[in-house]
Amino acid sequence: MTTVGFPAEGYNRTDLDGEYMYFCYGNAEDNANFNPLDNRIEMDCDMGRGASGGPLVIASEASGIQIVGANSHYLGDTTTGERANDDLLSSEHGVRAVNVINAVNDSV
Repeated sequence: MTTVGFPAEGYNRTDLDGEYMYFCYGNAEDNANFNPLDNRIEMDCDMGRGASGGPLVIASEASGIQIVGANSHYLGDTTTGERANDDLLSSEHGVRAVNVINAVNDSV
């Protein structure tokens, strides 16, 4: 999976300023965390604020490029607001989001 964004901060990185596009590439996983109704995608990616809205895409020879999610948030401590790790999560994939993703994929 690949994701892109214009992050102004990261978990461990200090070279991000929001002016340049960065990307992450690697494996992603279901972020169900014991909740089978949670449809978020999680991947190791040290991008933070500014990467939101960037697409999560997969590419294959058979189906081309498909958008499967959008960068949304990272996990943080609810008391301090400090970021917990370098995982980047997609938004929930409810029916409306799935319809938008399918419409974009069909138009490509």
